[in-house]
Amino acid sequence: MERPNYTSVTEFIFLSFAKCTRFPVLIALVLFLLYLLIVCVNILMILVIKFDTRLHTPMYFFVFILACLDICYTTTIIPQVLYNLLGSRPSIIFANCATQMFCSVIFGAMQILIITAMAYDRYVAISNPLRYKTVMNWAACTMLLFTAFILGFCIGVIVVYAVFKLPFCRAPEITHFYCAVGEVLLLTCIDVPGHRAAEVTTYLIGLGLFTIPFLFMMTSYMYIINAILKIRTTEGRQKAFSTCSSHITVVVVEYGCLGFIYFRPSTEDSLDKEKIFVMIFTYLSPILNPVIYSIRNNAVKEGFKKLKTKII
Repeated sequence: MERPNYTSVTEFIFLSFAKCTRFPVLIALVLFLLYLLIVCVNILMILVIKFDTRLHTPMYFFVFILACLDICYTTTIIPQVLYNLLGSRPSIIFANCATQMFCSVIFGAMQILIITAMAYDRYVAISNPLRYKTVMNWAACTMLLFTAFILGFCIGVIVVYAVFKLPFCRAPEITHFYCAVGEVLLLTCIDVPGHRAAEVTTYLIGLGLFTIPFLFMMTSYMYIINAILKIRTTEGRQKAFSTCSSHITVVVVEYGCLGFIYFRPSTEDSLDKEKIFVMIFTYLSPILNPVIYSIRNNAVKEGFKKLKTKII
């Protein structure tokens, strides 16, 4: 039989929504409430940091940026999910799919790079506290943010170009609930020039974006632990560790999800589990991040109280 030609694809169909046909309105309502919660808690964190001058430090500058990225990342994915749940046809047009992939890659990459910058901030604060204000000045923080944006933007351009420059030879059906890079790449023609290069490029970018920042953070924490062990008093060690505990928790949550997403075995059962981890990364991580940075931080708690007083 002659292979069908889908090079003129105009839209992609999401097959995952076929499992949500029984209670689509209820599911959409729950996801919408979760989305509102994500936006509200992150905006609240942004406002607390903005209006409390005690939080105008490099560490909370990065927490501020992370809250903005959490809102941007979830907004890239969730509205389309809600539209597909409530619409008659769970699909996305070609241009919107490319845009969604581009934005999710940029914001996802920036999240990882900002978390890496926060590890460096904690390293300087604990290992070299006397030079902290000199090293982590506002120019350095701005440069780290600018670098994260440029790298994220370049990664987004490379990935989207590598995937969407290829012709499509399979039915345009995506088994996920959003335009994931690997899912769309599976629909392209495997016997055309550039397909193998696109596969290798996207894999190496994903691998590099996962491992290089992770190794950098692990190296930073090796130095941090070494510096903490040199502190003579138990109270001093506990105080130094508490400044890193929130960041460590965020790293565990983010990398736990990303590790399974990128390095899962290629089986049907693991694909279903991957969707669960993607949902955690999309919905729960943006809610947990502000909570993690607030729950054991007296300065943030005081900031919440001051903001509450201003609002009331």
